[in-house]
Amino acid sequence: MRIAVLIVIILLVAELTLATSGHVSADLLKGASKQRIGNYDVEMTTEPKSPTVGGSSSPTNILIRIAGVNGDHPADVPIMMRLVKDGVVLQTTNPIVVPSGHYNHEFTFAQAGRYVLYVDLKDYIYSGEVLTFTFFINVSGPFDYLYIAVPSAAVVVVGIVSMLVFMKGKKKKGVQKAGRTELK
Repeated sequence: MRIAVLIVIILLVAELTLATSGHVSADLLKGASKQRIGNYDVEMTTEPKSPTVGGSSSPTNILIRIAGVNGDHPADVPIMMRLVKDGVVLQTTNPIVVPSGHYNHEFTFAQAGRYVLYVDLKDYIYSGEVLTFTFFINVSGPFDYLYIAVPSAAVVVVGIVSMLVFMKGKKKKGVQKAGRTELK
């Protein structure tokens, strides 16, 4: 009797586990910025994650993922991309047809700063309008690491000096407590 109850419980748990697992998209972009407009989710990320100013030997990959709100990838979605810095359009792509929901665009950033990437999606499935998705890309310069390294080094130096002063003061108090006095 107990074995039959145990088997029924195991089967119920297995059925509930399988019934609650739904469709999961395995191709989500990790750490991506995401926007939803209408029936579309558009994600954008870069490789490397924190782009830096570089020459022609180190372009940044801008990865775009287009999905429906239910997770599917609409086929043959037309987009155009504009890369803007300080109100100046640096690059505009020709119309691109994204066949399977993913697109990779290479760009080499010439200056540090904040860039804006506009992805104009032609919604031919639902509204017939152009939907504009806006993403920000922060590009660091060659000396931006100093904003972290210099204050961190200063904190370490202040900590070491404070510890030495504290230990020296504690050592003097320990000598006086032991009953030692100076000879005059």
